[in-house]
Amino acid sequence: MKKIIISALVLSGVVFAGNGEELVKKNGCTACHAVDTHKAAPPFAGIGMRNKKFEGDNAKSTIINSIKHGSKGKYKKFANSAMPAFKTLSDKELSDIADYILAQSDKAKAMHKNGGGCKGEGMGMHKGMGQGKGMGQGMGMQKGVQ
Repeated sequence: MKKIIISALVLSGVVFAGNGEELVKKNGCTACHAVDTHKAAPPFAGIGMRNKKFEGDNAKSTIINSIKHGSKGKYKKFANSAMPAFKTLSDKELSDIADYILAQSDKAKAMHKNGGGCKGEGMGMHKGMGQGKGMGQGMGMQKGVQ
């Protein structure tokens, strides 16, 4: 019985993560965001990692707020870019997208742990924002910045 319950939970997690990924694609998020490289906006891996680290239990609600209401100037490297508000998304859709973004944080952690550089400039999680290349510099991990 335990195996059935665990299998069902694992399968539902896969479907759940897939739903967030589908919503990200469907709503055009990938036009500006990538998972672990820079485009016109910060990568999902960095956004997820930063929010988990500094927002803790509020990470998901912080991401949902930025998606729903839009944002600008939260990352120095992207100071001239604005994220539009997605006010028409349902609470379930916002939740699924936020879960997907948070799940990508493991990709940033893995790159950092392995000492590998970022595939794009400045995705790092330590110093400053938008400086240099690779891990250790770039996107910044400052409280209040998403």
